[in-house]
Amino acid sequence: MEDILSQHQVSNRTISLSSIELSECISSYNENTGNNVGDAQTKIKLKERQALIHKLDLRLLPILSIIYLLSYLDRSNIANAKIGGLEHDIHLTSIQYQWSLSIFFFGYVLFEIPSNIILRRWRPSRWIALIMFSWGTIAVCMAAVSNFIGLLVCRFLLGAFEAGLFPGVIYFMSLWYPRKMQAIRLGFFWSFSALAGAFGGLIAYGIGQIKSSKIAHWQLIFIIEGFPTILMSICCYFFLPDSPERARFLTVEQRQLEIEILAEDSGASHSHSFSWSQVKSVYTDWKTYVYAIIYITGTTALQGVTLFLPSIIVGLGKWTPVQSQLMTLPPYAVAFVVTLSLSRSSDYFVERSFHLVFTNLLSIGGFLILMFVERNRYSMLYFGVILLTAGVYANVSLKIAWFNNNFASLTRRAVASATIVSIGTIGGAVAGQIYQEKQKPQYFLGNSISLGCIVVQTILVLSLRFIFIYENRRRGRFTKEQIERQIQRYGGNDLIGDRHPDFRYTL
Repeated sequence: MEDILSQHQVSNRTISLSSIELSECISSYNENTGNNVGDAQTKIKLKERQALIHKLDLRLLPILSIIYLLSYLDRSNIANAKIGGLEHDIHLTSIQYQWSLSIFFFGYVLFEIPSNIILRRWRPSRWIALIMFSWGTIAVCMAAVSNFIGLLVCRFLLGAFEAGLFPGVIYFMSLWYPRKMQAIRLGFFWSFSALAGAFGGLIAYGIGQIKSSKIAHWQLIFIIEGFPTILMSICCYFFLPDSPERARFLTVEQRQLEIEILAEDSGASHSHSFSWSQVKSVYTDWKTYVYAIIYITGTTALQGVTLFLPSIIVGLGKWTPVQSQLMTLPPYAVAFVVTLSLSRSSDYFVERSFHLVFTNLLSIGGFLILMFVERNRYSMLYFGVILLTAGVYANVSLKIAWFNNNFASLTRRAVASATIVSIGTIGGAVAGQIYQEKQKPQYFLGNSISLGCIVVQTILVLSLRFIFIYENRRRGRFTKEQIERQIQRYGGNDLIGDRHPDFRYTL
């Protein structure tokens, strides 16, 4: 009997243990199955996101990049036209030529902010197409100028109509891409300005081979480079989408996913509302002015290179004017590659400031070579030109991605980008004055001022980085009560934007 009871107890224990083990196995199986299902769903979502971004890239980047290439050709081809005989044919003095360069930026500064407000409230495809058609028409008409006043008026109008494009595209990109993906896209877009410099030199060289007694080489430059802009404006009208919500080239599911990605990226600072209080808030934000100084210091050096590169290369004394047009290609080609490489690296590490410092080191090296190396060392001087061009061009995409990342809410971002670029564009007007004919071939004064600007920018970039580190850490220590007080202090969730305690600045 005892043996039977003993066996029964052992059997019960065995059954009990088996039940526990089975329960654990089922639990483990469910957990593993759940993980597998979760992993599978994550992979599917990741693939959907990658497919969406790839689709956006194929639709947006080619259009925007070609538009900017054409705009940069139209604004900078005056440097090639000068070598092609513009100065001689319409009897320009060196001072008048400098003012024809600077006046472009006065039009640019005046109309950038109104243009971005219109872009924010209207349809980007319509507005960008309209201003493109307008500046393309002006660019072609420049072939008909016969005196300084005519050139001055055309350059002013060219700047006024082009004013809406660059800050407009900076804002437009933020409608489609999260912050960590913007630098490479803005870099790709901006790098076409370097290609424009290369193409401009190549086209000018080709035009220089044309033998014609009826039309001058500089007139052909304006006509051949201006007319494609008019054609592209028509393409822009029909093919440039306005916003994710209205993007007909996306499926309903892709539009919803795109909206979710952008909302997730912006977090608590995500807002589609428009109010004049939001516009006003940009001008009471200290970041606006620090970024504007960073931009103006970089633009002074950049536009000095853009507007005077052919003249600087002619000043080396080794090539004829026609050959000098061709020799502008390598610096711009290198600038194109460096811009894309650093923009990709910046997005990969989600880091902007140290990348900016690196571009400035390239620029400083280039300026020092041009200022202090003996004039008969042509190879070294030309290397300095390449170094400088790569540095000043790569600098732009990184700084525009940086301030675009650190202004939240669509209205604040649109107004901030226009304001910063508008103030910063004054550097172009400065560049048109500091590189004077009497300084050639060394352009020591112009290079010295530009070098000083790059040094100032480097100091500001590093200072701003440390301020953002401090602010991000401070916000991380906020209590719930402090968060609520901060939101109310700036007028609620619709107005607070990047001042929200949950927002973290990109470094």
